[in-house]
Amino acid sequence: MDWNAWRRRWLTEPLYRRVRNGVTPLIQFQHHVLSSGDAWWESQLLSGRPDWGALTYVRPAALSVRETEFLDGAVARLCARLEQATNQDENLSGPDLWGMLKAEHFEGMAVPVEYGGQGLSAWAQSEVLRRVALRSVSTAYVLAARFVFGPAALLRVAATSEQREQWFPRLAEGSACAAIASFVVENDIVPIQATGVVLRRDDEGDTVLRLNWRGARYAPGPRPGLLVLPFRLHDPDGLLGPAGERGVCVALVDTGASGVMHHRSDGCMGRVASRSADAGADVQMPEMARGGSFDGRDVQLPLSALLGESDAIDQGLPALLAAQSVAKGIAMPALSAATVSLAGHASSAMLKLQGDGTGCEMLGARSRLGRLAAITYRVEAGRRFLCAGLDLGYRPVLAAALFDISIFEDVRSAMGDSMDLLGGAGPSLALAEWQESLHELLPSLFGLDALAAQARHTRVLALGMLRVHPYLTQELEALELPDTDAGCAAFDRLIWKHATLACSTLLRATGRAWTAGRLSPTPRLLGPVAPHYRRVNRYAAALAVLVEALQPGVRPIQASNEPGLERLLRVLARLMSLCAVLRRWQEDGRHDADLPLVEWCAADTYQAIDVLLAGVLKNFKVSVAGAALKGLLLPPGMRAAAPDDAVTLACAERLLTPSDTRERLVGTVWANHGLRHLGALEKAYECVVNVHDLREQIKQAGVSDWRLAHERGGLTDAQAKALEDAEAAVISALRGEVSG
Repeated sequence: MDWNAWRRRWLTEPLYRRVRNGVTPLIQFQHHVLSSGDAWWESQLLSGRPDWGALTYVRPAALSVRETEFLDGAVARLCARLEQATNQDENLSGPDLWGMLKAEHFEGMAVPVEYGGQGLSAWAQSEVLRRVALRSVSTAYVLAARFVFGPAALLRVAATSEQREQWFPRLAEGSACAAIASFVVENDIVPIQATGVVLRRDDEGDTVLRLNWRGARYAPGPRPGLLVLPFRLHDPDGLLGPAGERGVCVALVDTGASGVMHHRSDGCMGRVASRSADAGADVQMPEMARGGSFDGRDVQLPLSALLGESDAIDQGLPALLAAQSVAKGIAMPALSAATVSLAGHASSAMLKLQGDGTGCEMLGARSRLGRLAAITYRVEAGRRFLCAGLDLGYRPVLAAALFDISIFEDVRSAMGDSMDLLGGAGPSLALAEWQESLHELLPSLFGLDALAAQARHTRVLALGMLRVHPYLTQELEALELPDTDAGCAAFDRLIWKHATLACSTLLRATGRAWTAGRLSPTPRLLGPVAPHYRRVNRYAAALAVLVEALQPGVRPIQASNEPGLERLLRVLARLMSLCAVLRRWQEDGRHDADLPLVEWCAADTYQAIDVLLAGVLKNFKVSVAGAALKGLLLPPGMRAAAPDDAVTLACAERLLTPSDTRERLVGTVWANHGLRHLGALEKAYECVVNVHDLREQIKQAGVSDWRLAHERGGLTDAQAKALEDAEAAVISALRGEVSG
């Protein structure tokens, strides 16, 4: 008896027919998403067996000499300019800022050096945005939208040499700033509405491209000279090959071409116009502070305007999607790191000022501050980790989406904690407007509108699984073969290898779940963080099992709407974030003082993952299978708990007390910072820290006021002067007065 023939006839063929009839073929846009970008560390986690040795090859992000000069020169001068503004919107209200950006070559940040640009790495671009965001969120947002999200990264990987020669020098010198149509940047679920037709002009006989579109928006600033426009290409006469629909392509549109119509919006990201209206003022918004949009009606362009070589014009959209993921991986963590570090700096200083012995001892306040400290550590770790991957040459579409999720949740939590801690002092410190700008602009940068968030990210995870799985992509290709005999033969070769892999993954996940991962392999010399590597191994194996159970590769379209897959997405995001934390602890020098921050992040991750996995299994479509998997993957009595109070309070102490750990957390906020309100707060914090021991001595002596101690001779004149100066500095900071 031929076992292989029997297996194919009685097992494989019925399964093949059933799956082939039930599977929904991938549409072209999904093929584009699948082929865009690269798989990175997330593929190790999704395999269920992460190779920790690969993580050691991720070099720490570092600046070159040229990049350091740019940050210390042009960026420092821009920050000094922003520090003189009286409000966020003043930064965008005139042409002088944009003239400075052009003169300092900010528009060429991502343009290669050989074309006259700065050629900044991902880490350097992230540092630029972080430093600017500490002074002005709105300006940092515009820098991100216009220059980081600009087309430089796209042109570098997808354009022809002629296109690079045409546009790179103009972008570098600022003579033709650029924008990408934002219906792709902000919401990649919206159908692409631009259309293009290839036709031959009767008068000259040239083959041209005729485009029509509406509402291609761009961020505030000068009118772009280049518009990167994705559109659906039709070739009715077969001038470029087979006649018919050619799919989604990308065009480089000169906005000065005939038929391009320009419209300016009414307000600077919605804020200044509304404030002027509330004040009853009829104020004309400065043009530089307003965004705009382009419409195109019968715009005729040469075929050389199509992005890429003539035989690869349909690869423009995958390149665009990958470029946007790179931009998000740079911009979003940078603004978020600025957000949480400033919140942690201001909140800890304010809590220290409010009594230095009363406010600091309030457990409710300290628990919030401890959570804020750990979140600050985690967000910065994510920024470093993602930029390190980008500078290695990866274009991690899925990893960028994962950090999108985890960092955005951390920012929302950090902002809530900081507002609780600052209370009414926020407006007096000039932080209220900063927070308002942040809440308005971050959702736009993250692209997390309520209607599209789940659909976009779960679809990315489903297609990301196809990319990293060793068999799913080939199985789908076998199912789509028109020759059913050949398809069944290919399916037979793959499906049983797939089944063997799934069974071994289930056994591994079960063993690691019931032993809490204690027997899983980890790198050597990890010291006190080794248990966390083992726990990540455990949860990675459980994640791989559940992703297999939900079968996103067989049902990619339906899977994009499954709440279970959305929960697994958050599990993967949490694991990626924890890996970044563990990596940061190693890079920083394995400081024992930082261990409470690592422990808090780990405990918070484990608790969240247990809740998410329980939600997946509770809502499993086949309840019996869900109950069985729950018994295997989530053993009773082994659920993770929230971070211990002692760990949380230790994290708070890291922000309250001057130390190297506090410098690593929020030290970069005040470095070379000239905002006067924060200056008053920092000065008061330093004064309070300097007299802390004196206050403790007075308290232990049973004296209620330092003045009485001075009168009795218990304090020298110099000590009394230090206490008086500290008291005056605290009052000045709490009143919102600026330092000299």
